[in-house]
Amino acid sequence: MNIGILSQNKEKNITGINRVTQGTISELLKMDSGNKYYFLGNTDWLEMDIKYIPMIINGGKQFSLNFTLMAHPLDIVHSHYRPFSLSEKLPCARILTIHDLIPLIYKDWYQSQYDYFNEAIRQCAEQADTVITVSEYTKKDVIHYYGLPEDKVKVVYNGLYPTTLFSDGMKGKSIKALEKRRFLLSVSGVGPHKNQVGLAEAFVKYKTRHKDDELVLVLTGPVRRYQVIRDIMEQYPTEAKNIVMTGFVSDEELLWLYQKSLAFIYVSYYEGFGLPILEALSVGKAVISSNTSSMPEVGGDAAVYCDPMDTDSIAYAIERIASDEKLRHELENKAYEQAKKFSYERAARETMAIYMSYET
Repeated sequence: MNIGILSQNKEKNITGINRVTQGTISELLKMDSGNKYYFLGNTDWLEMDIKYIPMIINGGKQFSLNFTLMAHPLDIVHSHYRPFSLSEKLPCARILTIHDLIPLIYKDWYQSQYDYFNEAIRQCAEQADTVITVSEYTKKDVIHYYGLPEDKVKVVYNGLYPTTLFSDGMKGKSIKALEKRRFLLSVSGVGPHKNQVGLAEAFVKYKTRHKDDELVLVLTGPVRRYQVIRDIMEQYPTEAKNIVMTGFVSDEELLWLYQKSLAFIYVSYYEGFGLPILEALSVGKAVISSNTSSMPEVGGDAAVYCDPMDTDSIAYAIERIASDEKLRHELENKAYEQAKKFSYERAARETMAIYMSYET
């Protein structure tokens, strides 16, 4: 079969959905010698050798894709994020991957994206032959919000990419300012649903109760957008001295942060998957996680769970991890086994099975 992957937008760094796409496709190309793969659209961000069918420049998006597929017939078109609409005359299977429905669930926070998810993605999901989600929780959301039949929605979990970064024996690049610090790590964006404000408030509560503990909270990500956390730090200057914002870090520095942290904390209100949890587990770290949405699917029994709506619950989870060395080691021992349940090799194998179901 000829399988077309609808390209994403270029990113400065390969992160997010592009990383998921690349992780799955790289494994598919290793195991699938019977099908031919093509990218529909811009491939200047792609770090692999794959055939390229260009979209028509300056054409309307729907017109361009339909015209391209008339000139280059494909058996399957799969988008890992972008919604698309194809003419009914085109005899190809349509597959859409949905990672989460956050703008539908938190409309007040993401009003600018609400119509996109409620109209464009909804229409594509309804027209698709198969919808892939990255967790069982997201599958339930997709069925609920879009009214899709259950057998149309398949779950394919994410993995780790680049795989080599999280393989045994890899050493990260140290951040000198943190080399002698005892720290709790959080790797997250700063959207409202990420609950970084709740995390900062909970950590301040912990430090207020444990003034002699030298534990530091390290936040990675876009520092310029952390003003809400800075506001909290100004209210509690003594405790807030122990909150460190690194800004963006390289993959090697991120690996070092995971490896050297006391534990990892992720208290988002909602995640379609929760990739940083898997990254922490893969290097054998104890995890503090929200007890909501998909996160327990990823953390399994290798995490301590808390209520992200309750800063006392978060602070108590920090206290358990920071003070109980036995518990920490138990979770660390479970972490590797839990992480083994997720890989892009498995994702590719399950994705290929979906593709092959359309072979005639």
